[in-house]
Amino acid sequence: MAIHAVIIDDEQPARQELSFLLQKLGWLEVVGEAETADEGLALVFALCPQVVFLDIRLPGVSGLELAREIAQLPDKPHVVFTTAYDSYALAAFEVNALDYVLKPYHEARVLKAAHKARVALDKVKTPPNRPSQDRLAVRKEEKVYILPCGEISLAYAEGRDILIGSRQAVYKSDFSLQELEERFATHNFFRCHRGYLVNLDKIKEISPWFSGGYVLKLDGFPAEVPVSRKQAREFKLRVGL
Repeated sequence: MAIHAVIIDDEQPARQELSFLLQKLGWLEVVGEAETADEGLALVFALCPQVVFLDIRLPGVSGLELAREIAQLPDKPHVVFTTAYDSYALAAFEVNALDYVLKPYHEARVLKAAHKARVALDKVKTPPNRPSQDRLAVRKEEKVYILPCGEISLAYAEGRDILIGSRQAVYKSDFSLQELEERFATHNFFRCHRGYLVNLDKIKEISPWFSGGYVLKLDGFPAEVPVSRKQAREFKLRVGL
């Protein structure tokens, strides 16, 4: 069954572009569009979408105010904020936004936000006997350990191996970094570099790096971790820099 989405944005070109990108996903359907917060709220009531792509700067009632109203609904949809301004990041996450996508849109970033919504919705529907996404089975020597996600500092590639760093030890995982990124989508992990997936809750120190990137020091992991220039802007949004 397709996930139903609504787009609320006062700029028609922006709505058209976002709708075009989302239509590339066979499992998501844009069922309605609105220009104002009032029209958008009416659509949410009428269509009951599972995801709302919501522009923060709307005429009259702002997207942030609308998100607060949506959050009061009994079957509230996930909200993905869309905006040309990165200064609203902290306010967006204060109203429990699922994600925050900057304009002009980049296809990969839009589809990543949609996938994040899909994972969050699947988690709600997960039957009790399905393996928990809050824990990860890892290996060290001949033993298998079960780690809570909150104890994991990062996952990273080393040669052909994917390693899991925690305060206790470094383990091996049978998942790829892409699979781990999807598995941890509803937790506070971020793909800061093509070879690193970090737990943002474990960051102790952030230092500028050359070419606009950063270097991180993590709790429970001795080595420095790079944030690539390509990921630096989204990283700043996620941590509130």
